Amino acid sequence: MPLITRFFFGFLLLTLIITSVLFIVLSKIGLI
Repeated sequence: MPLITRFFFGFLLLTLIITSVLFIVLSKIGLI
């Protein structure tokens, strides 16, 4: 697997994790 592909998938996974964590935090605060 090329390095670019691994970097892209790692970035995608990181974005997904950050988004879900942010969503959980927002719902705990009560904004959503």
